[in-house]
Amino acid sequence: MASALSIRIQGLRDGHYEIFLTAPAESIADMAPEFFGEITLTGTLEKVGRRYTFVGVARCQAHLICDRTLEEYTEWVEAEIEVAYLADTDLYLLRQGEQRDRTYELQVIREDDTHIDLAEEVRQELAVHLPMKRIAPAYRDIPFEQLYPQYAAPPAVEDERWAPLRHLLNKPE
Repeated sequence: MASALSIRIQGLRDGHYEIFLTAPAESIADMAPEFFGEITLTGTLEKVGRRYTFVGVARCQAHLICDRTLEEYTEWVEAEIEVAYLADTDLYLLRQGEQRDRTYELQVIREDDTHIDLAEEVRQELAVHLPMKRIAPAYRDIPFEQLYPQYAAPPAVEDERWAPLRHLLNKPE
């Protein structure tokens, strides 16, 4: 069964087709828990012979927690989606026992397939585009030292327990 992020390819003639698809984030298997609401996928499908190429953008909201303040915030996450398929049943059957390797530039599908399911590509790309450093928009332009000056200032009294090791820092090589 095709997912909500599937493009119907049965009966398409060569050419360009504008694509606009939406799906609830929870309808995508193994979607990162940060994502909620609706995933929007827009782009262009190009068909030339037995080759299908989709180029577009996936967009969804993510519920995140600020690394600096622990405040919750919501942010839009966007990811470019570029996928190419070749409809070749013989090649598909030869590779059937193998795990589907998405590192290949070209994915192989059966000639009698009626849909191209982009759910897995969208899931992976959105997950990769989640920010590693999660800083709420209100704090992005504020340096850490200004936000928490009590932790940024050097200690007023030097700890003498480190004195025996201090010479290692100043030792010329």
